[in-house]
Amino acid sequence: MIQYKINSLILKDSFKPHGMIKDDLLELINKSNDKSWLKKDSYFNDDLAKTDWPLADDWERDWTKRYRGLFLDKFKEFANTLGYKNIQLSKLWYQQYGLKQTHGWHVHARNYTGVYYLELPKDSPHTEFIYPNDLNKGFTIEVKEGDMVFFPCNFMHRSKPSLSKKTKTIISWNLDFEDILDKHIGEKESIATL
Repeated sequence: MIQYKINSLILKDSFKPHGMIKDDLLELINKSNDKSWLKKDSYFNDDLAKTDWPLADDWERDWTKRYRGLFLDKFKEFANTLGYKNIQLSKLWYQQYGLKQTHGWHVHARNYTGVYYLELPKDSPHTEFIYPNDLNKGFTIEVKEGDMVFFPCNFMHRSKPSLSKKTKTIISWNLDFEDILDKHIGEKESIATL
């Protein structure tokens, strides 16, 4: 089998509204009636303190009604950087982790996904990835609270068990790209043959 090494971009940026929305967003999440999530079998190794994953496509949740627009604006900015005009958001959800809680190796459906680090104690793990062209090697991206990481849905990734007694809260999503930006449509100067 011939392998063609093609770069797939991971983007990282600070989410500018973070400082203004963090406390209110956490209050909305903490007031919700969402439950913990424990799923351990031959594939899954998930133990979450609280999540609204089962409702990820319900746009009537309090926090999604209030802040979905801000997230859509940022996701569209990421998509534009990659050459796409529009996005279709299919799912948006949060996950909270306590001490020793984890989300095992997994992938997502759709084109791109990501992580917004809403609450990130210093001793909480960052998302780990496996290199698509070397499944024996992994990597992490240095992040701080308020950062967003945007990456292809097919990248294998996980959140290893937390070492923090403080809560880690992330927001994640699944989306598809729609339409190419006009400036990228048409013939290119030269097309390389692999």
